[in-house]
Amino acid sequence: MKYIGIIAEYNPFHEGHRYLIDNAMQAAGADACVSVMSGDFTQRGLPAMTDKWERASQAVKNGVNLVLELPTVCVLSSAEYFASGGVDVLEGLGVVDQLAFGSESGDIEALTGCADLLKSCESAINGETSRLCRAGVPYPKARQQAVSALCPGLDVSLVSEPNNILAIEYLKRLKTMEAITVKRSGEGHFQTATALRHEFAAREPERAMALEKRYFDLLRARFATAEAAELEECFSSGEGLGTKLKNEFRYAKSLNELIDMVKSKAYTRTRITRLLAQAMLGITGETVKSSEVYARVLAFDKAGAGILRASADSDLRTVKLITNINKTSELSSGERNTLDKDIEASDIYNIITGQDLYERSDYVMMPYRI
Repeated sequence: MKYIGIIAEYNPFHEGHRYLIDNAMQAAGADACVSVMSGDFTQRGLPAMTDKWERASQAVKNGVNLVLELPTVCVLSSAEYFASGGVDVLEGLGVVDQLAFGSESGDIEALTGCADLLKSCESAINGETSRLCRAGVPYPKARQQAVSALCPGLDVSLVSEPNNILAIEYLKRLKTMEAITVKRSGEGHFQTATALRHEFAAREPERAMALEKRYFDLLRARFATAEAAELEECFSSGEGLGTKLKNEFRYAKSLNELIDMVKSKAYTRTRITRLLAQAMLGITGETVKSSEVYARVLAFDKAGAGILRASADSDLRTVKLITNINKTSELSSGERNTLDKDIEASDIYNIITGQDLYERSDYVMMPYRI
């Protein structure tokens, strides 16, 4: 049997996702597809439109055979950590042959060459990026400038388009899987997840505002009780960002107003929203450093069950398979720390969305199966 892997958020699932799955399956001649999906918070640092159980079940109803959770400590971070976590889960199963992803480029050779070049110059690029950030250049722009200066002749679009950037991070991390990329069809061909989220907010404005207000109130409570030094320990903090949030939170009337108060050339909006979620969940640099991934099952069908059986029997498997968190006594300390953050993220999400804190708890919810 041949299996492909996809790393995604499905926030929400849309036709573009189905296009990637269908084309990747055909290109690979694959028998089944396993997806590693972000949980109740997304990489942008905001709560997902619907919870991980609902999104995972929708993915399985639309062509994915097995959905695993990407740990929260990987989700609430940069493209590098997001990609690394997803790749490590898929390769850790020991049975996934190829990783499939969308890209603006659609050229796997160009993306692979770029990834190899950036990997060889990584230390120098990181140093120059840090220097530019200290000079007040926003991180994304600083990164592009560093790459352009140290890798002359490189196609700039490969390090400036969002899906290309993520694709390159996947390729830098791959060890055992081969890679397939499907060229994105461009705006207008499919309705994007962003457009669908905007539609939801326009269709149900009162609910959307209520969700944001609950999240903002939880954040204010967190900032009211946290020391500035504690906020500076958050993984995306630094250069006084945690302290600035501590100083400004009481003056803001909404989440967007708080973000606008601290946003600057050095502090991008995405960095701030990630930091807010990290502060809420207590995700520090040490949390990320000590975390270990596992394969936690959210949803599957008959073919997905076959993937799980093959992984359980594989001598190449390096991650633990989790279907019930009440039966995880053998987790390492790193895996336990990672799981604790996933559970906390779900509890916070249930409070934000007004869902029953017990009935929708990770201790009660079981994987969805077709």
